Amino acid sequence: MSARVLVAGAGISGLAAAWDLMRAGVDVTVIEATGEAGGVVGSWDVDGYSFENGPAAVQGNALAFRSLVQDLGLEDQVVTASADHRERHLYYKGSMKKLPRTFRDFFASKLFTAGQKTRAVMEPWVRAGRPDREETVAEFFGRRVGRGVTMTWVDVIVSGVYAGNPNRLGIRSAFPDLADMEAEHGSILKGMRSRERERRDDAGRVVPSPLWSLRGGLGAAVQKMVADLGDRIRYNCRVTNIVRRPGGGLQVGLTSDTGDEVVEPDRMILAVSAATAGILIAPLAPDAADLLFEVESSPLIVAQAGFDREQLPGLPKGYGYLVPRCTRLRTLGWIFESQLFPERAPEGKVAMCGFLGGILDPHAIDQPDEVTRHLLLGELALALGQRKLPIPEVFRIVRWKNRLPQYNVGHLRRMVAVRRLVEKDVPEVALAGNWIEGITVDACVKRGREAAQESLDALPVA
Repeated sequence: MSARVLVAGAGISGLAAAWDLMRAGVDVTVIEATGEAGGVVGSWDVDGYSFENGPAAVQGNALAFRSLVQDLGLEDQVVTASADHRERHLYYKGSMKKLPRTFRDFFASKLFTAGQKTRAVMEPWVRAGRPDREETVAEFFGRRVGRGVTMTWVDVIVSGVYAGNPNRLGIRSAFPDLADMEAEHGSILKGMRSRERERRDDAGRVVPSPLWSLRGGLGAAVQKMVADLGDRIRYNCRVTNIVRRPGGGLQVGLTSDTGDEVVEPDRMILAVSAATAGILIAPLAPDAADLLFEVESSPLIVAQAGFDREQLPGLPKGYGYLVPRCTRLRTLGWIFESQLFPERAPEGKVAMCGFLGGILDPHAIDQPDEVTRHLLLGELALALGQRKLPIPEVFRIVRWKNRLPQYNVGHLRRMVAVRRLVEKDVPEVALAGNWIEGITVDACVKRGREAAQESLDALPVA
């Protein structure tokens, strides 16, 4: 079979879609507006250090990404995070405090007052919310465990995943598993206990679901797909418009350094941002475009820093630390990458990634590099309780403008409507990206491969 499919966007969603289409024998072309593929998924190697440009790892239950890794022949490159990754910290009230992992840890924790702990323990007896109304994350947790726990623990979960605002994110849209626990068990704690029982081994011990990555970082999967696709990817080229041909089908305008052109694909996959997808389909599916324009996105700065360990005497073990917004620090937190995967830094060195910006600090993205560097390193020293500013051996700032979609109240319902409207008004187009069904690497790969299958199913039979 040979039929032309145009994929707009060479992030991991678009690459996964295009790679599946290529493997099926389809004539596929990928259009990428920048000079590099992978989007936020990529790795930077320098002087023996290895950093991630975006996500640091994937969860153990990332089945879609694991399946892609196997198909790519990279299964032997899988590495599991060290056991210490389950130890995580919060910088709160002037010092580093461990995030509780068990009920015993929770009661011993200095993060919460006795009253807050008592209120949280009553969670199994809290009445469930209304099924016909989606609460914000703050409302949901405030109702279930109390405002005090919400302002610290829940706040950093939201910052760490979405760099978002708990007063706008929807619980069913952003954290559907937690909403399901309440619906199925009447309680988050009961739901977590039920899932723990499902993960116990023959001896009755809970089997943790470890984080994992690839030996060359998550970007290794991107590099393999890019190598396989070869010149099917056109860089520094973008889609300018999509119109209906007089005789049916699509005409797609492209522009690049070599000029403008028009192509007529049989099918198209839009693996671009929600805003870009809205602009492109607006003439053909205006109602869907209006809903896409409602998707809010967050900017984020990723700081990649490599240190001699002696520069960080206060560095704790574990995954890293997060900072609640109520502390008034601007840093969202740091991930200790070489403590997750030791091969990410030379012996005696530490590879770390810090985060700044988010929906509550959108102007951070526009600060000069030197201001950003000084702010991040100064707040890192403060959090680690050391007076001396750590001096990195390598330091790089990666800026992601509007790359983190916000799953605000009603987001998933709107996305269901968008896909239904696109299917009705522009059936030749499939949608993929981190704004549809989840922002994780796994969710993006899953949706990209689904879009490829939808395109395959709709292609004319040769």
